[in-house]
Amino acid sequence: MKLMNVKNCIRQMFFYKYYKKLRTVMSLRKQWRKMWIDNFFHSDFAQVGEHCQVMPNSSLVPNNIYMEDYSRIQGLCNMISYKGKLIVKKYAAIASGVTIIPSSHTPTVGLPQFLSSTHINDKDETIVVNEDAWVGAGSILLSHCVVGRGAVVAAGAVVSKEVPPYAVVAGIPAKIIASRFTIDQILEHEKILYPPEERMQYDVLKKLFEENFQNKKCIGISYISNEDELRLRKEKEKLGIADYRSVI
Repeated sequence: MKLMNVKNCIRQMFFYKYYKKLRTVMSLRKQWRKMWIDNFFHSDFAQVGEHCQVMPNSSLVPNNIYMEDYSRIQGLCNMISYKGKLIVKKYAAIASGVTIIPSSHTPTVGLPQFLSSTHINDKDETIVVNEDAWVGAGSILLSHCVVGRGAVVAAGAVVSKEVPPYAVVAGIPAKIIASRFTIDQILEHEKILYPPEERMQYDVLKKLFEENFQNKKCIGISYISNEDELRLRKEKEKLGIADYRSVI
């Protein structure tokens, strides 16, 4: 009986010893993963918010990229720039294979194209992808480009100017083909995503639609199944995404 107790004590000592080591390793692994956005260090970026994602196999200039909370850059994206900046605001997502070019070369006498990498007479701008915008796969964002809040850039589009909020643009060059939501849908959508002081107001939206979406279709829907609603709620709770519907 005593022998069994001694053996149990020895087992517990060994278990506790290796448990402590395992816990330390797991803790370090968790801290290490928090330092990374896949193949980039957080510290490489100009700014990184909470729950940002940058997928592997992208060629970026992280020290010129500013990412707000819950923003994402998917894989195989390419940023061609020396000093140009990219700002990705909260809830926004850039899909796979997007090319981001916030800088441009100015033709200069005596400067062969081969030496364009010297960045002589470059024009460095800032590309902004605003809140909750979606930049589709394989599209190209050129300097001076601003993608408005909630806008959708279709796959393969080339954007060289400002895209209005909640516009859907497609083509080369990108043109408005639809609105993402109706005015009522936008009001409801923003009531969920943003606190009152950040929401777009009805009169602003009315003017936006009069100027940009006359005779344009709307692609968004309001319906969501009970099953999907539950799944969405769980995902938001896991990530800490607030629902502002109860805030007046």
